[in-house]
Amino acid sequence: MVRLEPINDYVILKKLESGCSIGSIILPELERQQIVRAEVVARGPGKILDTGARGPMATQPGDIVLVNALACAPQSLPLEIEGEFLLIPERDIVAIIRE
Repeated sequence: MVRLEPINDYVILKKLESGCSIGSIILPELERQQIVRAEVVARGPGKILDTGARGPMATQPGDIVLVNALACAPQSLPLEIEGEFLLIPERDIVAIIRE
């Protein structure tokens, strides 16, 4: 079984069905086409800073996030799991959905 672990500040996301609203925020049609809703599956340990320390990551596996669709392209990851996955740097995540 292949296990894929992202490095530095990269995250693996599983693309979810898009909805027209998030809580009480209604996304216009144009925004829905430009925003991808995804779940964080795995994340790296954080970006290495100039000091040599690792920067903290804002996301955790299981978080539901919004990603700019233009910042990410679907990847063909070597995973034997159904679904569409994205491999992106955490800085391309525009929001975390908290309930």
